[in-house]
Amino acid sequence: MSASSYRWIGSEQPFLDTPTITEQHGIHIGWYGGHTGAGAYKNEDGLLVMQSADGSARLAVLLDAHQTATSAALIIDTLQQDESRLQAMLEQPDLFDVFEKYIVDLFSSVSFRQACQQVTGETSCLIVLQKEAYLWWFSVGDCMAYLLHSDLADWGQYGLNQRQFYEWIGQVNTFDLEVPCYTIGKRQLRAGNNIIVLMTDGVVDTPDHYFERPTHLYQTLVNDHDLTSNIESILQHIHTQQGKDSATIMSWQYTNHQAPQMPSDMPSI
Repeated sequence: MSASSYRWIGSEQPFLDTPTITEQHGIHIGWYGGHTGAGAYKNEDGLLVMQSADGSARLAVLLDAHQTATSAALIIDTLQQDESRLQAMLEQPDLFDVFEKYIVDLFSSVSFRQACQQVTGETSCLIVLQKEAYLWWFSVGDCMAYLLHSDLADWGQYGLNQRQFYEWIGQVNTFDLEVPCYTIGKRQLRAGNNIIVLMTDGVVDTPDHYFERPTHLYQTLVNDHDLTSNIESILQHIHTQQGKDSATIMSWQYTNHQAPQMPSDMPSI
């Protein structure tokens, strides 16, 4: 496998009324631009994915802009300009520490913050980085990340981040604050099959709010069917519900062959 990257901007390809799915080297991507009968007329989501040449690391960036998609495009364009540097980072053993410094320095930089003042609107930004049996994430705004595994579901644990409202990158910019506000976390993957999911709020903001319950998301994605079919089921539900907001999903599976540490007195459920 060679190093790879893929980008998409909703303003260029909105997928209105059209549930659509693709796969990029094991990363499944689903789009639904919204139901025009409910008033949808534009798609301001965006995404970027990169993978290392050896397949051990994956970088997924998901954006949900408003007013226009220019703030999402700015982040994607900025990262793509650094693609050779990012691909080199993906090969490094201390990837998480190196990338965390890179992304915070980038968004804090004067040049990037000045560029944000030239766009119209602002965006939520969710970045998930997987290196073998570990995840790292960075979140500004209300995009959602999940780690789905039966061990965690037994305890009612599904989400990685928490949605944060009134927090953006763009014309209104958290990195212009005296104290920039964002969320960063790390998580070890469980032994066996793990499903990582990123999605914009159009998935949950349907009239029935079905996928606001993470148990419904888990039941739809963790079963005997393949991820493509399961994501298609989610998008068809949104279409049937005539969801107005654009919905974008990225998901992939990772089988961890190493058992995480567990205390001997772990309580049973």
